[in-house]
Amino acid sequence: MSQPASIRVGTSAPFPAQVKGSGVIAIAKRSGVWTVSLNFAALPLSVNVPNPLQTYTLVWDAGTGVFYLIPLSALSQQKIIKVLDGSPGLSSPYIALPTDDVLIVKQGVGAPFTINVNWAQRTNPLRIVDGKGDAAANNISVVPGAGQTQLAIVDHVYKIMANAGSIILTPLPDGTGAY
Repeated sequence: MSQPASIRVGTSAPFPAQVKGSGVIAIAKRSGVWTVSLNFAALPLSVNVPNPLQTYTLVWDAGTGVFYLIPLSALSQQKIIKVLDGSPGLSSPYIALPTDDVLIVKQGVGAPFTINVNWAQRTNPLRIVDGKGDAAANNISVVPGAGQTQLAIVDHVYKIMANAGSIILTPLPDGTGAY
């Protein structure tokens, strides 16, 4: 029995012939060079994570050059503490960032202080503290976003009016206010 004849075929098909990305993976070809990248625009923005224990983020340690998967629950243990001392960006009225955890009002010059909070953007409690100890004379006002509740009252402005006073306000799960 004879062997089949050897056949040699030359094609000019590029390798790979077809490449597709899906989800957050983007594929591009320029001048014959294929590039694989992440398309962050394909991700929806969200301030709520259904299960922080089972949701991970990728982080890179620049010192070691190693990537790590970190559960979001571990990140929530880190507190963002700001001292609102009246300097630029830290003066009244201060707009609380969704990442702020503790705000200590400690201005160099005694004066009333206002903190505006959009509860629809927050998932973590916010603690506000009179760090100077003069809130009886210089009240600290916590103002919710328009139409939002604080302590079950729509558009309620909570005032810290006691020296060294503080409050912890926790956002409602539906983003309509805080208690």
